[in-house]
Amino acid sequence: MTAAILGLSAGFILVLLILLLLVLKTTLDWRLKLLAILVSTGFYWVQYTALLQYGGWPSEDTLPDEFVLIASHVREPDPGKGDEGGMYWWVHQSGALDQPPRVYRLPYRVELHQSSEKVVQEQKQGTQYVGRTGPAGSPSSGSFGVKFERISKSQRHSKQ
Repeated sequence: MTAAILGLSAGFILVLLILLLLVLKTTLDWRLKLLAILVSTGFYWVQYTALLQYGGWPSEDTLPDEFVLIASHVREPDPGKGDEGGMYWWVHQSGALDQPPRVYRLPYRVELHQSSEKVVQEQKQGTQYVGRTGPAGSPSSGSFGVKFERISKSQRHSKQ
């Protein structure tokens, strides 16, 4: 990861040097120079927000279609502080043993909190579960688009 960060930093510095040369050493109209500065600033903002997905920050992407819930951390809502709460799930995508688990941030929902807590507790006892996503409200995926299904250990290993 360090080499990637160094490479990205070097790329950013190169772009800044080119922009500096453009602004200081050319006779372009000042509006064109301003546009170059604004576009570069926008580029850095897009790059920064995209990189948050890689630095260990929780992803707000949709959950994989099929996954194993490894752990869960829940922050319940606190209306007094204006905190809507949130749930953080460490998920291993089924069929992707070569990939590390990923952290997903989900909005707080009482039903999801209860079901994920139950799954994590039962997994500590040796029970195996697989989570599946689908359209919210469908009978197969529950009211928030996630349903956990109890499976045998052999089913879990055959899916991965």
